[in-house]
Amino acid sequence: MNIILQDALYRAYLRWFGLYYGILAVLLLVGYPSDPVIYGLALGGAGSFMILTLQRLSVDRMYRVIERGRKPMSRGTVSRMAVAVLCVMIGLKYEAELSLTAVVIGLLAGHVIQFCEYFTHELKREKR
Repeated sequence: MNIILQDALYRAYLRWFGLYYGILAVLLLVGYPSDPVIYGLALGGAGSFMILTLQRLSVDRMYRVIERGRKPMSRGTVSRMAVAVLCVMIGLKYEAELSLTAVVIGLLAGHVIQFCEYFTHELKREKR
């Protein structure tokens, strides 16, 4: 996969995250402004978005290093795990305002978005 395809994939992830946060905004406006679940989903979703962004930057860096004929030193796994741990720690610290279960579900939102994008891409490819 080249950089252009990686950018297109990232833009697709941005569209899915826009939908995710749009749904959360509607839930906030409809009448659940003090619900800890929505705040937990927002925090986990923000962490998930940051993890996907770090993953994209890591893939870009890996391509540049491989093109020069060198071996990549790291894949950014530790920084992505640190973001997830930080979100969970914030959820634990503010347990009254945030639902920890919702934080974890929000962190998994990136994986669900990746699956949905892959599935819709395959459906489009199958129609051609």
